[in-house]
Amino acid sequence: MTHGLQRTFGGVRVFNSPLAEANIIGRAIGMASRGIKPVVEIQFFDYIWPAMMQLRDEMAMLRYRSNNNWSCPVVVRVPIGGYLRGGAPYHSQSGESIFAHCPGLRIAFPSNAVDAAGLLRTAIRCDDPVLFLEHKHLYRQTYNKGQYPGADFTIPFGRAAVRREGTDVVVITWGALVQRTLLAAQQAEKDGISVRVLDLRSLVPCDWDGITAAVRETNRVIVAPRGPVDLRVRRRDRGSNRRPRLRSPRRAGASGRGHGHAGRLLPRLEEVILPQSADVLRAIQETASY
Repeated sequence: MTHGLQRTFGGVRVFNSPLAEANIIGRAIGMASRGIKPVVEIQFFDYIWPAMMQLRDEMAMLRYRSNNNWSCPVVVRVPIGGYLRGGAPYHSQSGESIFAHCPGLRIAFPSNAVDAAGLLRTAIRCDDPVLFLEHKHLYRQTYNKGQYPGADFTIPFGRAAVRREGTDVVVITWGALVQRTLLAAQQAEKDGISVRVLDLRSLVPCDWDGITAAVRETNRVIVAPRGPVDLRVRRRDRGSNRRPRLRSPRRAGASGRGHGHAGRLLPRLEEVILPQSADVLRAIQETASY
């Protein structure tokens, strides 16, 4: 995504940084607070933790701590996730749920190239910090290619995309799990199960209205994350205790056995630990029969 940028825009605007994550984020905070728009990259998500103090206590909190007098419009691009057949413990981690609990931080997680283009433009134009997660498995996949949508194409945060219509079950997912879920939904159709696939595209803000509408129409929901996390899907209306009626909520995520480390060290076990289309299909069948 950054190929040729330095040649086009020069070394003053595009340059390499020291391989020090706290330095990268700390410098970006300083630049953003002085009116510059930094777009930085952490290679890879597994190495983001040395910058946690800067991300959580400085970047995400600057607007709140300054009583809205300062903003911190930083975009942090982060390759994330597994399905690499040998990525090992330091090149396969997923921890988006941790950052989803950091107030002040927006999180985008596209599942295809066109969405990545639109969401990245929105992130760059945003006046708040954005964690822009790019699943590494998707970089070289032909199924997520698309035509260039133009220089002004944007996708708003908090607006999920219905990748497949369905009436019996809705699967809520994002990133690399979208394609695996679509394959599972196609297989489920052969069994007479109509599956809707909802791609969140951004985790914070989350499209609660889109989720609520999908759940109300199907009454059965499956959440399919890549990592071993629990995501509770709830409709949060101010002044209201209404909830969508759920017949059967389920989760089809990664196995929590050993947090997946054994599979990352033993590539042949990765398919067992990480959610595959067969796992999503099994969850669909069980949920539909509830």
